[in-house]
Amino acid sequence: MQRTAPDTPGRPPAFLSLAPRQGIALAAILAAGVALPLVPAPPQSLARPAIVVLLGIGLWTTGWLPEWLTALVFFSLCMMGKAAPPADVFAGFASSATWLVLSGAAIGLAIQHTGLGVRLASGLAPRIGRSFPRAVIVVTLFGLALTFAMPSAMGRVMLLLPILTALADRLGYRPGSKGRRGVLLAGIFGTYLPAFAVLPANIPNTVFMGTVEAALGAPLRYGAYLLLHFPVLGLAKAALLVPLLIAAYRDTPQLEPNPAGAPVGKASAREIHLAVVLVLAVGLWATDAWHGIPAAWIGMLVAVWCLFPGSGLTGKNPFSALKFEPIFYVAGIVSLGAVADHSGLGRRVANGALAVLPFAHDSPARTFGLLAGLSTLVGLVVTLPGVPPVMTSLTGTLATATGWSPQAVAMTQVLGFSTVILPYQAPPLVVAIQSGGLAAGDVARLCLVTAALTMAVLWPVDYAWWSLLGWAG
Repeated sequence: MQRTAPDTPGRPPAFLSLAPRQGIALAAILAAGVALPLVPAPPQSLARPAIVVLLGIGLWTTGWLPEWLTALVFFSLCMMGKAAPPADVFAGFASSATWLVLSGAAIGLAIQHTGLGVRLASGLAPRIGRSFPRAVIVVTLFGLALTFAMPSAMGRVMLLLPILTALADRLGYRPGSKGRRGVLLAGIFGTYLPAFAVLPANIPNTVFMGTVEAALGAPLRYGAYLLLHFPVLGLAKAALLVPLLIAAYRDTPQLEPNPAGAPVGKASAREIHLAVVLVLAVGLWATDAWHGIPAAWIGMLVAVWCLFPGSGLTGKNPFSALKFEPIFYVAGIVSLGAVADHSGLGRRVANGALAVLPFAHDSPARTFGLLAGLSTLVGLVVTLPGVPPVMTSLTGTLATATGWSPQAVAMTQVLGFSTVILPYQAPPLVVAIQSGGLAAGDVARLCLVTAALTMAVLWPVDYAWWSLLGWAG
């Protein structure tokens, strides 16, 4: 281990010890802080929101600062520079996504403490053996199946992480190995990417439901949405994911399966206790349309019970064992989208693109691609949950420009907010990086590759499917 030389007499300690990337990030923050008071404030100008939004996107994309620190920088500059009202700046802390992170962290802690994750992994491991391709297929399908049982993508990610980690241990993949990374990526991406084709399986879908119903006056139907989107954006995308992961992360287990510590015999009382709690939680999540309790607050009720003294589901001082970095990160991401949306910045970007896009009434294939691409572009600015509020407000304008029905125009948003180009757009992927030991580079590369293949391969296939169903044009 490399040690830092102690300070010597007559040699003062360094005032700052910054890596070059950290120095560039600090210079960008200082430049933004100086520029904010010099430009007009909203609503006269969008310069202030643009400065903080672009800085946040840049720092989160490069990873030059810890993600939670970028969130704190974003909050501080927004308030100092009066870039947006406090309700928008701190909207992330009122978001269900943030509270799902906290509840998921508590549930994950309980799964690890009780050993339930290891037991579940022990049930899957014999069906996989030492075959890495089989591991990727089984884990991807397991994550996909969970999409229909649990409507919150954040909750699914937090529930899966300790199970996937235990499964990777059980299969013999060492921490940091290619095989371990592949197993974790298969489960997380398998439960997240196809979920955009299922209502209501994540936050962008839920926001889309509300905005479209308000704009068009009719609620979305679960079956019609599933038929239009799931065959390509769900099943085909999952099928595309499997060979990518097998090719990139194929590995041989370095350890013998059935490692020491795997549960043997009957389940303990604590495991049964937690299993019953989780079954009840999944049942409530799956029936939220009936009882109306949001997924975040179901998760919080479970978290409170897991953390409650005497429940036996967590150890001593469980609150100190929770990781709070993902909470600030997710709150920052959601707040960035709120600032970009409510300030009008997202709409300005969309209108600017709309002015130059070559829509043609006699070219439905081109229109399909341009509408999907426009939603994807907006998602880079306002993040994925911000796409529906921006794009739904343009539905009438786009319907006139394209000659398509408002319903068809609205549905093209799904192609845009289901195409994840970089992790910062998707809070559940961010949480997987922060909490699951996944490398940000692995997640970013897989996002870029799947996004490129989605646009090049799946969008044309999806256009053919839309044409077959009579939606295109």
